[in-house]
Amino acid sequence: MLGVTVRFRSATVAALAALLTGASTASAESLLTADVTAREAVDRSCTHRNLSDAAGVAQRTVTMPVAGSVTARLSAAGGDWDVAIFNADGGRVVAGSAYRGSEEVASGFAVAEERLVVQACRVSGDAGTARITVDATAIDTTNVSKTSLVRVSTPNADRKRELVDLGLDVTEHGGPGYLEVVLHGPDDAQKLVDNAFVYTLEVPDLAVQARNDRQADLAFASSTDRSDLPSGRTTYRRLYDYSENLKQLAREHPDLVKPITLGHETYERRPVEGIEIATNPHARDGRPVFLQMGVHHAREWPSSEHAIEWAYELIVGYRSGDPRIKELVENTRTIVVPVVNPDGFNQSREAGQLYMNGDGQGTDLDGSGDISTAEFVLAAAAAPNEYKRKNCRFLTDAEGGSCLQPDTGIIGPGVDPNRNYGGFWGGPGASAAPSNQTYRGPGPFSEPETQNIRELVSSRQVTALITNHTFSNLVLRPPGIAVQGPTPDEPAYKALGDAMAAENGYTSQFSYELYDTTGTTEDWTYYATGGFGFTFEIGDLGFHPPFAETIAEYHGTTEDAPENGGGNRKAYLLVQEAAADPSKHAVIAGRAPDGSVLRVKKTFESPTSQKNTDGTTRTFTDTLDTTMQVTADKGAFEWHVNPSTRPLVQKESGREPAGEPSEPQAFASNGVSATVPCANYDAPPAGCYEDHRITVPGGEGVDNAKATVRIEWATPTSDWDMKIFRADASGNATGDPVAQSGQGTTNFEEAVLGPDPAPGDYVVRVINYAAVEPWTGTVTFAGPDALEPALKEAWTLTCETPQGVVRSARQVYVDRGERVSLDLRNDCRAKRE
Repeated sequence: MLGVTVRFRSATVAALAALLTGASTASAESLLTADVTAREAVDRSCTHRNLSDAAGVAQRTVTMPVAGSVTARLSAAGGDWDVAIFNADGGRVVAGSAYRGSEEVASGFAVAEERLVVQACRVSGDAGTARITVDATAIDTTNVSKTSLVRVSTPNADRKRELVDLGLDVTEHGGPGYLEVVLHGPDDAQKLVDNAFVYTLEVPDLAVQARNDRQADLAFASSTDRSDLPSGRTTYRRLYDYSENLKQLAREHPDLVKPITLGHETYERRPVEGIEIATNPHARDGRPVFLQMGVHHAREWPSSEHAIEWAYELIVGYRSGDPRIKELVENTRTIVVPVVNPDGFNQSREAGQLYMNGDGQGTDLDGSGDISTAEFVLAAAAAPNEYKRKNCRFLTDAEGGSCLQPDTGIIGPGVDPNRNYGGFWGGPGASAAPSNQTYRGPGPFSEPETQNIRELVSSRQVTALITNHTFSNLVLRPPGIAVQGPTPDEPAYKALGDAMAAENGYTSQFSYELYDTTGTTEDWTYYATGGFGFTFEIGDLGFHPPFAETIAEYHGTTEDAPENGGGNRKAYLLVQEAAADPSKHAVIAGRAPDGSVLRVKKTFESPTSQKNTDGTTRTFTDTLDTTMQVTADKGAFEWHVNPSTRPLVQKESGREPAGEPSEPQAFASNGVSATVPCANYDAPPAGCYEDHRITVPGGEGVDNAKATVRIEWATPTSDWDMKIFRADASGNATGDPVAQSGQGTTNFEEAVLGPDPAPGDYVVRVINYAAVEPWTGTVTFAGPDALEPALKEAWTLTCETPQGVVRSARQVYVDRGERVSLDLRNDCRAKRE
């Protein structure tokens, strides 16, 4: 029976779907609404096992009417309650929820007619009664689609941009001349064909790969009781595991760990949780903050594993006396948010869990050792959910959000959280279409997930952060779009990125070198606060490869790791040490009355990539507002802060013109018959292109800061491409292209030489990719952008009473690596009435 299952194909799945009991399209059905009572509180795991007849537990039994998703919600007046759903016969965990507090959401998958035990556990607090609701949503098993991974040829930046603009599920796995794309069915593949993209099939069926990977996980977990990770974990965590681990760390290490819950629940009403790690964790002191995050993208399970393992690393290392770790725990504050996008992650992880049950040889949802038709079809139908990328927003604000589409039970539209941050929001690499995988959302910071991180960073002095992703073996730093140019901190930024890459064996590069993206995490955090931020693209074997690979990436024992490298563990040490290093941020120090509260604040406009109707850049208002309390002996304080001047305004842009731009130039094709279509952009043969020489004038009184070369033709049915080269002494093209454009499906190509192109001759090569119409060309010149001088910004520092009464305010200017000393004893003293 098990061997037969492995050989099933999508067509077979569709045929077998008719045998399933229950509806074939999604419709939420209420299975239970009940008030339950637990007379006492018992601090233990609610998800570890069925606790029938145990103290502190209340149970109810329901039967799944359909194959699909089952969701249990619990609400109590207070205290800490958890909830779990078990298979009544085999005891497997179908779903669980273990948040801090009295509101829980547990979602998982079950087959039709499966008997389920819903278990409510009173963990702490006085509230002895809770309300439970249980709903089932059918999954459409009649239209099972195959999800695959392909490698798409992108020989130049224009083709990369064109691919990204198609709205397909472009991954972060790429390299010279290619990007990898997840295809969610034949329509996606047709988009590639229609736009003349060449691709190769890397993973024909991601569901098959997932099944194999999860069976490898079962084999690994059965071979060892404890892994080399700081926590000893042997399998990927489920969402409730993260909650239980965070609660356990806070409970067992109250002198080092403070639990935190961010300000906004998700669309499915889940909180976003984390912990803060430091000696004296509840103090409001001035230590610098390091932020460690995972799972912006739902399917990237290793990103959350590495984030939470770093929390264990710090705690275990501190307890064992590791001097390097002790220094960090004593001198910095670490905030770990392992799962930024819990709705999406839960859908992905629970769909993947369907391959983790049974005897290790196949999908075995009921624990019997056999795979029934119903079980296999549910696993196949839910497979797309495992590769969900986005959050769970519906198409409009009014509809709110849910992870499941109401007509199919499969993943819904959603917003890509890592395209929803405000920095340069709405530009390249982020789609305006809700159906697209890189949908940026209706506005900057429109999503609860990004609002949470924005408010966290804006209220703390985060001097460095890591946002973990998968998969491409990359350490990425700003800018995300090439037109921004290097940051003003590029030498230090690059040196830190390179040092981390030397440990984990990844490639250290600008984010835009993968492809242009906007609305990403560190393009907002860095340009708004000045704190260094990096993206780690963990590994190169998939979104969530076998768990043993995730362990190897942490310790640097993969085949790609350098011989003496320490993996991401050592890389995280380096970036947290940079967060602690005063030369990489700023310090405000001095004296103030004991107990007084210091606040630094500034409000400013941050740019998006969108334009207003008058042509000005659309902006949004940012406010950074952080506090510390003076508690040291004799009122001395030291506050590690980010520079007062934002990187975005720190460097001068534009310049004064040195003359006038030249008059336009015109050139034209030699006729359609002069070339033959060749559908070859990379290396077109002779006869497929024609070359035209143009000149960028120079000399006294001339200032051609930019030269725009454009060719046009009548209709998009023709496809011309264009490359521009320097001309040699004979007027022939030489070297690599200095600019190029190969869009496709348009009636023009356009490329810009600049800024400040060298005067002299150039060759415009016009390639007949698939054209039947003549073209005309122009070269227009423009002077420099207006001079925008570098600015100096200040923190507004106020001294307040613990009750918030402002005693004084002053402007404080402080640069990176600078220490400013202030005596605030008179400013902060209470004034006589």
